[in-house]
Amino acid sequence: MADSVHELIMKQIQATLEGITVGNGFGNTFASIQRFNQGGQSLVDTPICVVLEGEDNVEQEGPLAGSFSLTSRTMTISVVAVHRQDLETDARSASEVTNSLVQDIQKAMQADSSRGGLAIDTREIGVGEMNAEEGQPEIVQTVGFRIAYRHRRTDPAIAG
Repeated sequence: MADSVHELIMKQIQATLEGITVGNGFGNTFASIQRFNQGGQSLVDTPICVVLEGEDNVEQEGPLAGSFSLTSRTMTISVVAVHRQDLETDARSASEVTNSLVQDIQKAMQADSSRGGLAIDTREIGVGEMNAEEGQPEIVQTVGFRIAYRHRRTDPAIAG
C-alpha cells in the first residue's frame, strides 16, 4: 500500500531537516531528526529535532479548495529543537543557542516550500516561547509551520 500524501510530506520534512549540518552551510549539525515516539525520544546526543504533527484540516472554500476531484488540506507541524547545553564548553546564552537552531530550521524548511512537489506551500506560523529552566541543561524551542497540500478525493495517496 502506498503512503498517503500526508505521510510523504512528513518523510520529506524529516529528510530536509536531516540535511541541517555544518558541512551543508548551516550553523549547527543536528544529532538526529525524530518523529514523535510514544515511548519517548532519544536524547543521548543533542541537538535534536522532534517533528510533531498537529491538525490536518480540509479546506472547504477559497483558493485551496481545489476542483471537484481534489481534496485540499492544511496541516500544521511543530519542529521542536532540543539541546543539552554544557556550560563548561559552551558559554553562550540559552537564547543565543536556540536562536541559532531556529535559524537553521527556518532556512531548511523554506528552501523548498513545495516539499518536493507534494505541497502547494509551506509557511512558518511562528516561534514558541523558549522552554528552559535555570540550572537544567536542556533547552527547548519550537517552530510551527502550516503546509497546504492536495490529494485526490478518492485516493489520499495521489497528490493533486
